[in-house]
Amino acid sequence: MHFMPFLLKPSFWEAIFTLAGKRHLISDPRDNDLDVTNRTWLFCIAGVCLGAAVPALILGKAAMAPLFGFGVLCAGIGLIRSSERGADRARIWAGLTTPLAWAAYVFIGCLLLSAALSEHSGKALAIPVRVALTLGAGYLCFQLFLRSPLALALACKTVVATGIIALSIVVFSQYLPNASDALRGYLGLSTPFDAPRAYKMFASATICLLPIMIWGGRRLGSVWMGLGLAALPLTALVIYGNGEETSQSAISGVLGGSLLLVLVLIGLRLQSGQRRALIAGVVLLAMAVGAYILTHVPSPPVVEHQTPGLPLPDWHRQVIWGFTLDVFLNNPLLGVGPNTVNMVPGASEIVPGLNQEYIPAHPHNFVLEIASESGIVGLSALVTVLVILLKMLFQIAASGSSVANRSHPAAYAGIFLMGAFWTSSLSNFSIWSAWWLASFVLLISIPLAAARSRD
Repeated sequence: MHFMPFLLKPSFWEAIFTLAGKRHLISDPRDNDLDVTNRTWLFCIAGVCLGAAVPALILGKAAMAPLFGFGVLCAGIGLIRSSERGADRARIWAGLTTPLAWAAYVFIGCLLLSAALSEHSGKALAIPVRVALTLGAGYLCFQLFLRSPLALALACKTVVATGIIALSIVVFSQYLPNASDALRGYLGLSTPFDAPRAYKMFASATICLLPIMIWGGRRLGSVWMGLGLAALPLTALVIYGNGEETSQSAISGVLGGSLLLVLVLIGLRLQSGQRRALIAGVVLLAMAVGAYILTHVPSPPVVEHQTPGLPLPDWHRQVIWGFTLDVFLNNPLLGVGPNTVNMVPGASEIVPGLNQEYIPAHPHNFVLEIASESGIVGLSALVTVLVILLKMLFQIAASGSSVANRSHPAAYAGIFLMGAFWTSSLSNFSIWSAWWLASFVLLISIPLAAARSRD
């Protein structure tokens, strides 16, 4: 890490862009007067690092951490250095007292209470700390992009460019395995390479990248728009995985994001009374579907050759959901503690006929995971956070001012991202996974800041 101070020098980055003949990459016609007074090379570094963080998941979860962490560090230092006036500092602190911020504090508080009362408090207490740090990092990203159109433009350009590179590499590896192995052999890497399986995790990240890349390309215009649109077929190919490892959770995410965006677009055309009726109908339908699923998952213990109650998902996942539901019903108020449901009695027992544990790691469903680990209190707090965030994006999309009209595409990208991420999380990774949560927090901060900015 001895090279990090060198990367902070403006002369280094100025030389890089000058030699590459690409000084225009760090400028943007939408730079406003605020950015001129606050301009710092730390914003450039932060924009590039944060823009590349999620596409870097192609190299594994460990590749995202230094980019995200270093980008957030540069953003924090840059914001401190550029906020010399009291009004600037006041705007940053004001964001910490919004309804969304207070809802996040309540959610973290619920996690802390559940963790403190857990039988495995040592492990459980790490989760509220992780969530607080991740949300705090996301807030710094939001403030960076909100206050610096320069950093926002750089992040958009970087996420589009690195996203296309990452998607192209995955498609090449999945659909041309012989050529991929030949190239890997030439580079001294291990072969044969099982690309569909290796990149299955990245497929879920692509559905979060997709709306940001399309919107970012449209916002930047010119060649960037073409690159952003190229992400659509490439993402479809990555999700399909050459038919060998098709990502079902990514498909559900795309459907969820599309459905939420369509519902929002319909809601924008309705009167307030009709809109409330639509919301009530969607909530009731979601509750009915959820109730049907929860009443048809198997209650533990299951028996060998037991008939599944649902056509989807696979039998083991249905068993996991049934066991997790049973844990919630026995601990409905505050749950058993964050990230500890796999440590309750019976969780490590082998499911008859499957040679798999009831809960090998996590429940593969964020609703059941949070309900069983932080109870109805924690789940209600999270729902409140998501409702407030969605309402913010909806209000931006519904605004008729000339400035807001330019912000509508950013709001649509954020809405699709919300639907895709949380629908995918109904059958995907643990919601406590640092890389998964950080991906959402980082990516949602980009369109949200763009929609709220004055440029």
